[in-house]
Amino acid sequence: MKDCVWFVSGFHKPWEASVVAGLANVLNAARKEDGMPPLRLYVYGGTRNFRIGGALSWASLTFIERMSAMFFRGKLWHLWGEPPFWWRFIRLRARTVHTSLDDNPNWMGHPTRMFAEQADCGESVVRPTFEVRVSVAGNDKDISEKQDKDKNAAVVIMDGPQDVPEDVSIEAVFPTDSSAAYAVALFTEDSPSGALLAASLTMQGIPVIAGSILKGRSYLRCLLGSDGYITLKSRDAEGWRSALSSAKGEPGRSASAGARRFLNENYSAAASLESLEALY
Repeated sequence: MKDCVWFVSGFHKPWEASVVAGLANVLNAARKEDGMPPLRLYVYGGTRNFRIGGALSWASLTFIERMSAMFFRGKLWHLWGEPPFWWRFIRLRARTVHTSLDDNPNWMGHPTRMFAEQADCGESVVRPTFEVRVSVAGNDKDISEKQDKDKNAAVVIMDGPQDVPEDVSIEAVFPTDSSAAYAVALFTEDSPSGALLAASLTMQGIPVIAGSILKGRSYLRCLLGSDGYITLKSRDAEGWRSALSSAKGEPGRSASAGARRFLNENYSAAASLESLEALY
């Protein structure tokens, strides 16, 4: 599709935005080889977390520029996230594709998912890629200073507030967009966004500690493979100590390496491009 526009009104967490930007870069590389112009990418909000040239904030456009884009630009529009109120005007004149991580989205365009586990109703799957490594944890200096004070402290990146026993020494670092070099592990629940964060961080060599994993559907298993993470077997102090000990040792290194192999084999740039081209 020569005249293609992406509109991102979700996927604003740094690791989610990185996945969208990575897909856009893969697609743009192919478009360049075919002599086509790069796709237009509009973001509903700031563009800081979208590492791609040419991304524009929708809020920065003038009224005339917005109207021109809505009524004249793009024969195909790909919506990432929640549809804005004016999306129905786009659908009147252009073919639309819609990708969502939500459990029950209000589809506005051809429905697509990033996880086959969410495609119960026959939605198409856009395969993410993680070849571009991202940084998504706390400040390097702060983490280093905390570790110097207590060599036994575990600096763990959390993807949300967690109940950690008081007698377990953990410095929780909530995800931001700076370096994760000193983090011992990532702890995440088994959710679509948590799985994307886990995949992004495991590409940096950071092992993943997962909350309870269902025997059937699992977003983490989908991205990291069955052996690509350490399971927190219980949320008491002993369960945390066991998981952290594994993350710091050979089990953590083995799980992280296995997850990276799984990602490289199943979520390559070529596979992502193929999934997009099949839609377009």
